[in-house]
Amino acid sequence: MLTKDSFLLMGEKGLGNPRSRVAHAMAWFRDQLYLGVTNPRGDSPKDAARILRFDPGTMEWNQVWISPLVDADARSRARDVYRGNRFKEHRLNHLPVTETVPRHRGIRCMSLYQHANKSESVLYIGTLSQFGASLLMTTDGSEFLTLPPPIPDCLDATILSYRSMVAFAGKLFVAPTGLVDSQIMDRNFGDGPRLFVTDNPLSGVWHSALPSDFGDAGDRSIFSLAVFAGYLYASTGNPDRGFYLWRTQAEGDPPFQWEMVLSDGAWRYNLNETAATMAVFGGSLYIGSGLPGLGYDKANDVGPAAFELLRVFEDNSWDLVAGTPRFTSDGFKVPLSKMGPGFDDPFNSVVWSMTEHNGCLYVGTHQWEPFYVALKGGPVMRGGFELWGTGDGENWVRIVSEGLHDHYQTGLRSQLSTPLGLIMGTSNHQEIERRWLHFDRSTSAGGFQVWLGLDEL
Repeated sequence: MLTKDSFLLMGEKGLGNPRSRVAHAMAWFRDQLYLGVTNPRGDSPKDAARILRFDPGTMEWNQVWISPLVDADARSRARDVYRGNRFKEHRLNHLPVTETVPRHRGIRCMSLYQHANKSESVLYIGTLSQFGASLLMTTDGSEFLTLPPPIPDCLDATILSYRSMVAFAGKLFVAPTGLVDSQIMDRNFGDGPRLFVTDNPLSGVWHSALPSDFGDAGDRSIFSLAVFAGYLYASTGNPDRGFYLWRTQAEGDPPFQWEMVLSDGAWRYNLNETAATMAVFGGSLYIGSGLPGLGYDKANDVGPAAFELLRVFEDNSWDLVAGTPRFTSDGFKVPLSKMGPGFDDPFNSVVWSMTEHNGCLYVGTHQWEPFYVALKGGPVMRGGFELWGTGDGENWVRIVSEGLHDHYQTGLRSQLSTPLGLIMGTSNHQEIERRWLHFDRSTSAGGFQVWLGLDEL
């Protein structure tokens, strides 16, 4: 297992732009690392989404794609429902107005897909945009094509992002998440779950993978996709009842038949509002839950709460790995790790990334204690993302804490197992000091960081 001394800094300060706060998506494509970058607001040309490429041969980063600019309109000032009216007034009154803004301010997901009768995979990319998300593709990592949208034109402009994308059974599945218009922006929820499928993304012909009666009435988005034991698994976000977990073998023509695996947030109800990420490890599917914001969903009045970690087996039985002991329809569940929500840390609100690497499972958290410290008026001297690891799924070790010596790195947003090692991308919230503090301004360089975990150092 990696240790805290295994990590080398691959990139910092937003890799050329400190306003780039989130290392959101990664893919290993044609023996190189591709990184999709997200910016928090999209108010300025400097907030353009970027795709960066790391060449292991030269050990250099290069920008291979950047969002085009468009004329600013009301959408670039849409109110974030998780920040309230006061934040909207602050933006309108204090932020500069620019004539042009990025068409895309983030890269939300990446996935490899191999077309039928083709020998090499293609890299597909989902964007985040307040003007309506798009899908991109590249065959060589240098030229990027914008694809026809998988959803009707009347809905296309309202989709904030494509959050999850995965290849399964010879098809490509993509899930849109969030809504945006000239008034509001919802980062996490839409007006219902949607999942689209195609066997040829270049054709522009997509179909709904979900039947019209799919899911609970409170399901408002597909949050995460994973492939396990011959099934495609999809988790939902549900602020009323908690996440649901479904699976399908995707046989026949869409929409497919789906089987419910878990309901009601695994009987923790809406404190497990979303299943934010999933990963396969040791013959099980691991599921990390979470709440948006600072462990409290302000828009839907859910929480506060920290995440739970679960695992599901092929026969649909399941274990509680870390979380709250409780009675369920499958009996009394106790955490196998002997740890409660958030790995016993109430500030660990979300499992933001999770992956298997060289026989171990690694979990990265969003740890928002720096916000709490700043709100209390003190200097930010503790908190930041954590990395946990396990070799058996039950005994866990905290490998990294305190944001790897930078408290403003509050989230471990992406992880990828590569031939180089375990690569991790962070989410930076240096605006904490700008918003609430009037000192300590030199402690963080700003912008996301990228770390490389070497198995032998």
